[in-house]
Amino acid sequence: MVCRLIPSLLFALNLHAQTFNAAPFLGMGNTGLGQTAVYSISNNPTGIASLDEVQVAAAYQYHFLSSEIRTQAVYFAMPLSETHTLALGANNHGLQGVSSLLTLRGAYARCFGQSFSAGISVNYHRYYVKNYDSDHTVSLDLGFQYAIDERLILGALARNVSRASYRDDVLQYVPTEYGMGFCYTLVEGLRIASDVYYDPHTKFDYRGGIEYGIDSRIFLRGGAASHPLQYFAGAGIVWKNIRADMASSFHPRLGTSPQLALAYGF
Repeated sequence: MVCRLIPSLLFALNLHAQTFNAAPFLGMGNTGLGQTAVYSISNNPTGIASLDEVQVAAAYQYHFLSSEIRTQAVYFAMPLSETHTLALGANNHGLQGVSSLLTLRGAYARCFGQSFSAGISVNYHRYYVKNYDSDHTVSLDLGFQYAIDERLILGALARNVSRASYRDDVLQYVPTEYGMGFCYTLVEGLRIASDVYYDPHTKFDYRGGIEYGIDSRIFLRGGAASHPLQYFAGAGIVWKNIRADMASSFHPRLGTSPQLALAYGF
């Protein structure tokens, strides 16, 4: 009974494992549909389309300041040309030594002209609970972005359009959700972002965030989300080809979940 209860509580918390957002997006209110970065692999895959260099990245998060509940993620993106980009990603969320939810992703994105981009992500999900249960499935995500101009990017995402699912007796599901959002540069160094998600299980989730660049190297971020109600804060530092980002979510009842992400471009 205990083995059944722990994973149920762990993975019911807004499905952190399958919708994991790296620190630059997490700090801005857990947004990202209208943004571009190597971290878009696990958000809106279209966001990798405009990358102009090979990038590798990793992220690590403690959930609710527990040394046992954690998420690890790795990312790799490689532009094939000015308009085509391939990427791979993986993230694993779980209770150490007890359970894990692993997601492997392969993404492809393409620019169509100067304004429109599209991306697709094929995802392998594996759910495992020690001495209890395991299952796996494959899902498909579709994403789009449209740049109104250099300051405003609109984004859209359809997650799990293949309607993939685990067995009926598994205490987990692959979310099917739809999202729309934007990222807008108000003035140089100041950006705002907002996303709206719809999930048949959790209904609507409204997210918003802001980023302020003190200069071209130091960034401060903050934001909030509605379902569940959470607050976010973060900061980033860029030094040559290295980018380090820190962020945390703040749940009113469950507490703080800090994260560190590092990216390198070459």
